[in-house]
Amino acid sequence: MVGKHVPSLQALRALEAAVRLRSFTRAAEELALTQGAVSQQIRLIEERLGQPLFRRSAAGVEPGRAALALAIQIRQGLGLLDRAFEGASARPVRGTVGRARTQITVSVLPSFAQRWLMPRVERFLARNPEIDLELQSTFELARLDGSDGIDAAIRYGPGGWPGCAAEKLMDETTFPVASPRYAGGRLPADPAALAGCALLRQTNQPWGPWFQAAGLDLAEPTSGPKFSDAGLAIAAAVAGQGVALARRALVAEDLAAGRLVRLGGCEVVDCHAYYLARPLGAGRAEKIAAFRDWLLEEVGQGVPVA
Repeated sequence: MVGKHVPSLQALRALEAAVRLRSFTRAAEELALTQGAVSQQIRLIEERLGQPLFRRSAAGVEPGRAALALAIQIRQGLGLLDRAFEGASARPVRGTVGRARTQITVSVLPSFAQRWLMPRVERFLARNPEIDLELQSTFELARLDGSDGIDAAIRYGPGGWPGCAAEKLMDETTFPVASPRYAGGRLPADPAALAGCALLRQTNQPWGPWFQAAGLDLAEPTSGPKFSDAGLAIAAAVAGQGVALARRALVAEDLAAGRLVRLGGCEVVDCHAYYLARPLGAGRAEKIAAFRDWLLEEVGQGVPVA
């Protein structure tokens, strides 16, 4: 029995579509509902959770961190329902061109899933309708030994992990960002002025390398908010709580939308990079080939988010 605190399937679909499309109107068109019906479904979810999920503006709607996290889980849940009905069918499920469906399971960090992959993944699904993509958004490091059902993982690190094959997707650069509303709009005019700012700390992203590259004789911050996930630090910066040292891939959309601005022109090429890792074996490589090729195309061509 479905729990009494679980919203209706229609409400969940409305939330997932609104997050993906950044628009209640476009979500309504996709689901064959009225814009008012989509708004009402999302309002019911917000009332049930006791918090707003979107910021409304003349330009549309912008999902908050909670909405993004829910959308990932809803998409996974809808995928499970689809596969349940496919498994109940007496006939093999085929793609639109007669090919058998393939399921691939990819492990990915929540920050990268929410801020880079989710806004783009619809293009992959549209191009590969015969592939069921399951994203496992988790901080846990997939074993990638073939025993945990994970076909691939997008990892951020030094590469060279033993027992698996890893291919670099892209390097990363870091630089400070802040909301244009931070400190009442009185943003630091030069790097040295960061000494008087609230510097948001991240467990795996120290400020030291950037300080050194910028020629600043500043010690690593030891007080103030600290986050285990880069996505949370960026969300805090968007909310005007301080200055974050951000990775380019995770803040590109926020910079383009004006929710964040870069502070200073100095950037540092990080010692870590994004990799697509998979268990060893030619069979696993063949299974994820379409996903790998799409990822490299998105990275190499700098395809913008629609």
